[in-house]
Amino acid sequence: MKKAVQQFMLGTVMNNENQARETLAAMKDAGYDGIELCGFMIHHMGMMVRILTQAAGMPMGKGGNLNWHALIKESGLEVVGLHLDLGTLEKDISACAEEAKSFGTKYIVITGMYHFDYGSDVAIKGLAQRLNEAGRALKGQGIELLYHNHNCELRGTESGRRAYE
Repeated sequence: MKKAVQQFMLGTVMNNENQARETLAAMKDAGYDGIELCGFMIHHMGMMVRILTQAAGMPMGKGGNLNWHALIKESGLEVVGLHLDLGTLEKDISACAEEAKSFGTKYIVITGMYHFDYGSDVAIKGLAQRLNEAGRALKGQGIELLYHNHNCELRGTESGRRAYE
């Protein structure tokens, strides 16, 4: 079993190369084996994404300009998964699979859906179809698709079932 931290949890303690290096070293020293990288945090993020995550109480910092491949290699931590949003994945599944492989992981994790109606049975079935299609496409490239659920999937739908069900 591996102990890892989701990069999203580290927020603003990875704003620059020194902070990132120190944070990753502290994780390793604390006994962690890996990190689950967040696509929003390893790539340049638009101002709107930064504002929205800040407003939601989840500031992501300015680490998108850092060389994450070098930082991870230097830290000795393993990338246990790469969090991406479904829209990014659907735009270029091959590029996303290659990015996951470049970090040495076989997992892409969908981070949840934005502006999505978890109360709609039709929307939930459509999401399941999209996830299944993406999962099949990734499987053909040696990558597994995972879904990171949140409390919204436990909402009741029109049929009275929970979206998670």
